Amino acid sequence: MNKYLPRQTDVSTGGGNSELNYKQNSYVIRLADTYLMEAEALGSGTRAQALLDAVRKRAGLTPVPVTLATIKHERRMELAGEGHRFFDLVRWGDAAAALSDRGFDAGTDEIFPIPYTELNGTKLKQNPNYQ
Repeated sequence: MNKYLPRQTDVSTGGGNSELNYKQNSYVIRLADTYLMEAEALGSGTRAQALLDAVRKRAGLTPVPVTLATIKHERRMELAGEGHRFFDLVRWGDAAAALSDRGFDAGTDEIFPIPYTELNGTKLKQNPNYQ
C-alpha cells in the first residue's frame, strides 16, 4: 500500500491538508486484476476457470470451482489495499449491505457528485441526491 501514501517530496506547496496533496499520476494495473475482471465478465466456462486458477496458482493455492462468489472472494483477497473494493461492491450491488454500518447511503453513494466548478455555466445537471 506504500505506493498510495504521500511522501514529503510529493506534498504540494499550495496549502491544504498535506495528506491529500500528493501526486498520483501513474497507476499500475496488475495482471491478476485483469484475469479476475475477465473471469467475472465470462461468469463460467473453461476460460473463466483457467483465469481463476492462474491467479490462485501464483499465490500457491489450489483450484476452486469458478463462480461469482469465488471470484468475489478472490478479488477481495488478491487486491486487498489497492482501492478496488468499494467499486467492486457497488458493481455487484453489495455496497448497501456491506457498508451500511459505515454510513453508506444507498441511492446516493453509488455515484459521485459532479464538482460544482464543472457545473457552472453548463447544461449539466447534478447527479440525483446531491442537490
